[in-house]
Amino acid sequence: MPDFHDFAERLQFSEGVDLMQGILDHCLRHIPAASGVRKAKTNEDRHGTDYWIDRRHSLPPISIDLKNRGFCPIEKFGTDDACIETTSVYLGPRVKPFTDNYRDKPGWTIDEKKRTDLIVYTWPHSADLFGAPRMRYWILFFPFLCAAATKHWRDWSRLYGERPALNDGYVTLSTYPPRDVIARSIREFTSGTITEAPF
Repeated sequence: MPDFHDFAERLQFSEGVDLMQGILDHCLRHIPAASGVRKAKTNEDRHGTDYWIDRRHSLPPISIDLKNRGFCPIEKFGTDDACIETTSVYLGPRVKPFTDNYRDKPGWTIDEKKRTDLIVYTWPHSADLFGAPRMRYWILFFPFLCAAATKHWRDWSRLYGERPALNDGYVTLSTYPPRDVIARSIREFTSGTITEAPF
């Protein structure tokens, strides 16, 4: 697995791909009271929204942030992982170790200011028997993903490494834990037992 991946590949995390309309249609069909999909404005995109799912009954729209990967890690590396962006802007030397004093801006996954409801990870998948392209997807509630990533990103970076993407004057750092590791960490916040009332 390379230490660096190029910026053009990283951009595919937030750009459209051929099957993206199918993913949006899927969300539209399965979100209760959904009435339509619309693309976010540029300033909304900067705050973590690629598309809005509008809803009936005066319900607020749902913010969707798409994270499209240019290849399937299962097929390429034999690992079912997902991107956790640890640092959006890293200003230090582009070599390991990556130290905190050069971390200028948190990655989207640990940025609590992001206006995002749902993260939709997608990966291209092997074509079906008739040669038609397919796409895998994973839809997560962003606040719980953010909580899990904020709690565990340092451990994940140590276990799975941080990989830089080269940008114009800085790098972006990400780590790629297995999906089951991420899901298990999210369950820390979504199921359990409360033993005493907080004061």
